[in-house]
Amino acid sequence: MTRFNTESLFDQTMKEIAPLLQRYTDYDLVLGIPFLDEQERLVNLLKSVDNVLESWIGRRQLIVCVGDISAGDSLQAIKELNLKHPHIEFLMPAELSGRGMSVRAILEISKNLDADLLLFSIGMACAQGVETEKCWLDSLLTPIQGQYDMVLASLRRHSGVDSIAHMLAAPILESFYGCRVSDPLGGIYAISHDFIEELAHEARFWGESISGYGIDFWLLTRALSWDKNICELNLGGEIVQYNLEKRNRIFYEIAQTIFEAIKRDSAIWLKDRLVIKVADILARSEVRNPDPVNYPIFELLTNFTNGCSQNSALLSSCLSPEMVTEVTETMADNFHISDRVWVTAVYNLLLHYIFEDEAKEDILSLLTAIYNGRIASYMEEMNTFSNNLSPSFGTEINELMVRKMDSIRLRLNNEFWQAKPMFDRGWLSRQEQFKPPIIPLGYMEYVPGKPVVVLKKIAGKDGKMVATDNIFKELRKRYEKRFMDFMVERLEISADSQPQALINRIENFMVETESVLDRLLPGDLRSYQGLESFVEGLFGLFPQQQMFTINSDMLREMVVRFPPINLMIPMGVYKPSELLSRMDARDIVSYANLMESWIYTDRDLIWLLDNLKPESFELVDIKPLILHEELRTGLSPGKLSNLNRVTARILVKGLETDKGGKYPKIRYFTNLLRRIAMSANYSQLFTLIVAQRKNISTKTGNSLLNLQKGDEFSAHSIFENYHHRGLVAKIKQLANDFNSQGDEQASRIFSLMAESYGLSQVLENGTFLTCSSWSWASYSFKGGLNIPTPLTTSVESRWFNHEFLELLYEELGYDPNEIMEIVFRHIQSGKSSQNLLDTLLPTRPKDVAVVVQETTNEPSKHLQRYEGNPLLEPSEDSFWESRYVLNPGALRIGEQVYLFYRAVGDDNISRIGLAITDGYRVIERLPEPIFSPEIPEEIMGCEDPRVIQIGDKIYMLYTAYDGNIAQIAAASIRVDDFLQGKHDNWQREGLAFKNIWDKDAIILPEKIKGKYVVYHRIEPSMWVTYCNEIKFPL
Repeated sequence: MTRFNTESLFDQTMKEIAPLLQRYTDYDLVLGIPFLDEQERLVNLLKSVDNVLESWIGRRQLIVCVGDISAGDSLQAIKELNLKHPHIEFLMPAELSGRGMSVRAILEISKNLDADLLLFSIGMACAQGVETEKCWLDSLLTPIQGQYDMVLASLRRHSGVDSIAHMLAAPILESFYGCRVSDPLGGIYAISHDFIEELAHEARFWGESISGYGIDFWLLTRALSWDKNICELNLGGEIVQYNLEKRNRIFYEIAQTIFEAIKRDSAIWLKDRLVIKVADILARSEVRNPDPVNYPIFELLTNFTNGCSQNSALLSSCLSPEMVTEVTETMADNFHISDRVWVTAVYNLLLHYIFEDEAKEDILSLLTAIYNGRIASYMEEMNTFSNNLSPSFGTEINELMVRKMDSIRLRLNNEFWQAKPMFDRGWLSRQEQFKPPIIPLGYMEYVPGKPVVVLKKIAGKDGKMVATDNIFKELRKRYEKRFMDFMVERLEISADSQPQALINRIENFMVETESVLDRLLPGDLRSYQGLESFVEGLFGLFPQQQMFTINSDMLREMVVRFPPINLMIPMGVYKPSELLSRMDARDIVSYANLMESWIYTDRDLIWLLDNLKPESFELVDIKPLILHEELRTGLSPGKLSNLNRVTARILVKGLETDKGGKYPKIRYFTNLLRRIAMSANYSQLFTLIVAQRKNISTKTGNSLLNLQKGDEFSAHSIFENYHHRGLVAKIKQLANDFNSQGDEQASRIFSLMAESYGLSQVLENGTFLTCSSWSWASYSFKGGLNIPTPLTTSVESRWFNHEFLELLYEELGYDPNEIMEIVFRHIQSGKSSQNLLDTLLPTRPKDVAVVVQETTNEPSKHLQRYEGNPLLEPSEDSFWESRYVLNPGALRIGEQVYLFYRAVGDDNISRIGLAITDGYRVIERLPEPIFSPEIPEEIMGCEDPRVIQIGDKIYMLYTAYDGNIAQIAAASIRVDDFLQGKHDNWQREGLAFKNIWDKDAIILPEKIKGKYVVYHRIEPSMWVTYCNEIKFPL
């Protein structure tokens, strides 16, 4: 099995484990233990935890042990334990070995159970006994029940000489992420469920870089990158010591994760930082003694020497000659690797890892070797310091040694900080140098003027490459077929009908729909009685609709605290208690939201949010609320308060005279169904918030106060489309209900409404025609006189884009059902405007500007064809231009116009010929091509020349075609050589954009604002690229 299908295997492993979790769906805490073959310590830890859990009340805990494939004996030992608390244990497959994979499995299980997580380390099985561990568990869990998202715990009681945390991880965290923690690799965590969901989702995009011991650095940097609240806790346990071979592997895996994190997080660490954040410390443990180093200096130096020798060329490329000399003088009496050399090696190897072609394994192996040399140097420095201490210091020697270690760490941190600006400059320089000149994006339109813009190719699960163009084209074909099937088979109109006939048929369908709704839901929408009849009839079709929302007691208390004066005065009441005796609290709040000022409604909502608890919610009936005539005068026209989303009341206002358009019943019908569907979605959102038990007020507030629209793929847009999907589901329900009742006309109309929702087409004459009843009714209701246009409706684009997103996500290998979960998570966290492609997919470019093509009704200017056409025709007697001559580029020099044309001969290979004209007539046509294929990229032809003159040079951009990919290539020749016919002097300049299908390029011969401008075509769009100089690749 290759490393490229590990994500599929991971998902399969989790599916196999899923049946084990069915008994524990109501458990709210997972205690996870990743383990290797550490049987004795693992058994002791499990026994201790099992005893401690007996004293915990109010939480249901599941112990989850996930082991490496090598830990078969440990797994058997767990199964033989007689633990009092439920537990599951299993081994990951051999292909998923590593601490990181075990931790990921525990995260996935915690996510599926909607549980918080305590992630333990084998080192917690200390000799101090059960009571200490009881304190540990309480200390870990309490913070994540409050304001913190993660607790970072450490077992370090002593200061270590051989400390990956202090030598690498901690300085990187401080200088790159602006955060100082005592031990970033402690390996013990408490993680809230909200954070677990994000981690489990994000992990799939990191692959093998977090499969090992680097998972700890990754967990912490994700918390910092996402602005999570973290704190640290020193438990004062024991650090597990490993042999040098395993310690080297641990360092290698951590370094790999650090490098990958820095590669992906440049937008975070390139920011200027004036303040360093220090993580909150909940319990500090004083470091009193230095940890011993288990490896002889000679062994460290041997490992160091061998590693440097094996990668000597790489060593020389990342360090100056003086530093290489310092590093390689390993056998000197006073061996020393300075802080400056160590930091320089880290930073330069990091740049090599990101930007150069060297094998990443060699870079990490060299860094591991230098680390061993660094530790040996550190030990020499500490030994020299220790030997110089007088025995008279007695017990103070350990304290002095610890102080010395602390001073070395501070010195090293300062070196990382001082070297960081130079590293930043090196990064930016190389980033500009190695940045792809172009990132192919697909510009795809289903609804005119509302394009889908996404990467042409995206890497999905296990590196699977997906062509987004193909998904779009396939989906568009489906929609085109649905449209024609709907018109021909359902509306029974001929497939070859003229555009106006299609438009007329859709209009007739809308008229028929309005008529059926008028029959089923009678009543004049302009009168209170008629509106009441209509609304009662509609809600009679959907009885017992309920919503999980804020309970009535909270709303009643809010009314008493903040009396709605503008409602009370028209009703002739003077006390809130009297108002509550006459009206339901939900009705009062709904009316008050329309009649009071924004200051009042916002104050009410803030009070509600400040006092929300899990018990503040209940399941209530959704009811319509028809606005009474006597209260209408006090209403704010069109005002929709955020509180309207929590009252479980759907407010309905009667039609004004001469308003409503042609289809008022369709408008009211679809609008009310959408609001019922929206109530159901908010009910689901509130249920999830309460189930998560944490930050209820903040999440509810974000769901109500901080909704921002964003673009077509924002969480808000997809959430809005879920409302419309709910609307369509209810229409389908009606179709089935009326079919069973024998009302064929009603069943047919509702079935057609559901089938046509979201369908549209651009007809042969360029007219946009939508079939969506929502769009027709809304357009007419707002005063539209003709047919809806793309600018007057958003239903069709949202409907299409939502389905496109699901198909793309599925094709990438992921579960489309996750999209709803992520939409809810974004809304809860106040990120409703965030583009879901940033979360659902790997990083996409955000620095590409897209200009929507403008449409015009202006007719094209009349162009008169030259009577002497064609200027050129194929030459039957020529082997190289006997089939086609086409697509020329023209260049005027003096009084003559030179035509560089593409010619295709008997061998089907394209060459470039030359004809000299006076602008109309061909004066001379060269018998041989002036430019023919020579290099592999153009073996099947040189096509489509575009020619300009800059100074004394002629530049020709042409299409190089090898039979598989067409690429822009460039060649140049001096003007004098060209005019003298020295066509052998053409110089190939190279490809403009390597390995990108790109054609039809032209350079503007004069700079614009100091830049050369290049137009080119990556199907189906035109692109523009700017460059400082004409140098290839661009």
